[in-house]
Amino acid sequence: MSLKPYIETLIAGDRHLTAEETFDAFSVILKESPPQCQVASLLTLLRARRENPQEIAGMVRAMNAACHAVKFSDDKKLLDIVGTGGDGADTINISTASVVLAAACGATVAKAGNRSVSSCCGSADVLEAIGVQVDLNPAQVVECVEKCGIAFMFAPVNHPAMKAVAPIRKQLGIRTCFNILGPMTNAASAQRAVIGVFHEELLELMAETLKEVGRVDHAVVIHGVGLDEISPMGPATIVEIKNTAPPGEARTYTTRTFQFDPLTVNIQRCKVEDLKGGDPIQNAKEFEMVLQGGEYETNAKKDSIVLNAGVGCYVYGLTETIEEGCALARKTLVEGKGEEVLKKWKEASKEIAGRG
Repeated sequence: MSLKPYIETLIAGDRHLTAEETFDAFSVILKESPPQCQVASLLTLLRARRENPQEIAGMVRAMNAACHAVKFSDDKKLLDIVGTGGDGADTINISTASVVLAAACGATVAKAGNRSVSSCCGSADVLEAIGVQVDLNPAQVVECVEKCGIAFMFAPVNHPAMKAVAPIRKQLGIRTCFNILGPMTNAASAQRAVIGVFHEELLELMAETLKEVGRVDHAVVIHGVGLDEISPMGPATIVEIKNTAPPGEARTYTTRTFQFDPLTVNIQRCKVEDLKGGDPIQNAKEFEMVLQGGEYETNAKKDSIVLNAGVGCYVYGLTETIEEGCALARKTLVEGKGEEVLKKWKEASKEIAGRG
């Protein structure tokens, strides 16, 4: 099938595509290998016209439909903490370490991720360097979560159709809608999400898209100071969406936008240099260091993990406020429970993968 009708609509410039049209177009891209020049044209035109939430929602639904889904029972509450990337800061893997701490606090985690695209070290790279088996199939992911409360979902396993798009994205060399789809296409349909964005303009776009898709129950989209996550560098802007519909009914959301300053939880300011990482080997060492138990005074990397895990605890429902979430995350970290979960995760993932 040709993408020409959608390209013609965007060239005419009278309107955006509907969610149904982007669903159809991206289903073609992901399943039917249309001409690469048509794919590049569509992606470029969408970017030029500034994609709206309905367009992005259609793309998310197409990716979910093409996904090798990880299927849990309907009552399994799952958390993901993830960022769009693109901040160019090359920090340690903050969101990935944060999900380990959130799991230690009591959340059940289905973490989606990939190898590095724009940084020195992606989530899959650092976890592999640490000793976590990253390429589990959907059934193995479910088993891993049951064993240790956390598992990793590797994008090439769950979204294999993306492989056909990769060379086009590389040749284009510009940001396209695919840069922001990943955090919204969790293969386990995680209902609780902390999503970091580097560009402030993405806050409303992603929050409205999440509402349009209607898979989450409680999510926050965060823009920090210079990073795609909350950090001690300064205040963060947060857009929070919360489902208020009774169980079994179509989701309806309340939305609020607010500022959160780490100073309110006694986390002192830092510079981006204090959060720097490196290649997978260095980041693996940093990863294990930030999860080590024991009291500490000021440590920007540990503080960043506490902040993001704290927000995760709040979104998951373990606490009533972000402040309480951060207190729980710090207490759990100091008690050494974070490193315990990491050890169990390494053992469980390898044991499951070893059985084939």
